[in-house]
Amino acid sequence: MVKRDLYTRLIITALLIGALILLRIYVFEPIRIHNNNMAPALTKSEQVLALKKSKLENLDLVAYRNGDKKYIGRVIGIPGQEVTMFDDILYIDGKIIKEPYIKKNETAFLKENPDEEYNADFSVSSLTGKNIQKLPKDKYIILNDNRKVFDDSRKFGLIDKSDIYGRITFKVFPLKDFGFVQNDEAKFENGFKVDTGSTETTESSITEK
Repeated sequence: MVKRDLYTRLIITALLIGALILLRIYVFEPIRIHNNNMAPALTKSEQVLALKKSKLENLDLVAYRNGDKKYIGRVIGIPGQEVTMFDDILYIDGKIIKEPYIKKNETAFLKENPDEEYNADFSVSSLTGKNIQKLPKDKYIILNDNRKVFDDSRKFGLIDKSDIYGRITFKVFPLKDFGFVQNDEAKFENGFKVDTGSTETTESSITEK
């Protein structure tokens, strides 16, 4: 009887471990944040999960790689879109995009540097060095919310779909913040699509108000 209970517990434990391994390989990518490049949305020492093979939309928070390093950032442009930053204003397909998620960092910077611009100008053409206006297939622009840190598409260029781990959906640490990442407000404000739970990466378009 004792041996049977022991075997049962071992089998259950093995199944749980196997399930966690499969989730780690095929569903989630755990990410520990090492800086405040995406503060206040995501801050240093937080641990989050990126949903693999997730549908990517404008303003999504994502984890991606460049070389052998992992990064987090915000999707600013997706395949087929014309994206431009000019005079501190972001345009997507000619539409002005509101960016409430950068306001805290922007306000602090401009207080110390009132005569400077917070955002560096760029376009798809300047990021690629090619005479193209729209993002090619499977290419994305990803920026930090702290725009004075250039470890993003302004330095790396366009990010390939295959280098994006997935959309950041869940915080696991610290425990007081345990739960889903809240990121819908800016999307609603700009008329973008909000996550519908799809697990296939597709292209999107701006919804006119």
